[in-house]
Amino acid sequence: MSPNLPCLTYSRQVAFGTLWLLSVKSLATLVAALALAVSSLVLAAPAQSSEFPWKATITFDKNWNNQFDSRVIWRLYQKQGPAWKLVETHAWRAGSGLPGKVGRNSCATSRGWLPNGTYHFRQSNNYRGNVIRGRVFRLDDHACSSGHVRHNLFIHSEQTAGNHQCRDRRGDQSCRWEWPRINDYKSLGCIKMSPTDLAQLTYFFHRHFAAGVRYPTDRVALIVTN
Repeated sequence: MSPNLPCLTYSRQVAFGTLWLLSVKSLATLVAALALAVSSLVLAAPAQSSEFPWKATITFDKNWNNQFDSRVIWRLYQKQGPAWKLVETHAWRAGSGLPGKVGRNSCATSRGWLPNGTYHFRQSNNYRGNVIRGRVFRLDDHACSSGHVRHNLFIHSEQTAGNHQCRDRRGDQSCRWEWPRINDYKSLGCIKMSPTDLAQLTYFFHRHFAAGVRYPTDRVALIVTN
């Protein structure tokens, strides 16, 4: 055996030991870097969220003299410093309920306008119901003053799936907006808007909020009042 063999073996052992230490140190450095990156992302999350400090309300303001000449009002607020500032307002004509006194009875299912209060909702771009179709804001169920709960509540128009107008035929078509020849602002208790006005409301909603999301009411809500 060569007298240099033990020295060669020792040198190899030292070399391998040095490489192992370097690998461990490199791994530790990599782990530390990853931990720092993750903590930076976590810390940055609130700041990123604060870049979009928006909240909004959709108000249905009842007109007791003519429920078919009520108003839907869009209000957008922006967080500026510690306070919320109103930065955008738009209003459109809307109706709710059937003609006569019963149309102003918020406890009359499928006849009266909506009960006062604050509603959660989900917006849909192409709802496909039996009668209600196209753009809608589908509202949560809501109790009236007697405790009776109203169901199947919407903000909607008269149009087809895909937000089109069907062919004009004799009589009142649920898939076609025919105002003023026919009072299409009347409803079975929902809030009715013209297709153009509903499209505008949806446009302003989509600038800061998404379809299909049930937001908390302190961020976006329907308020029925008056």
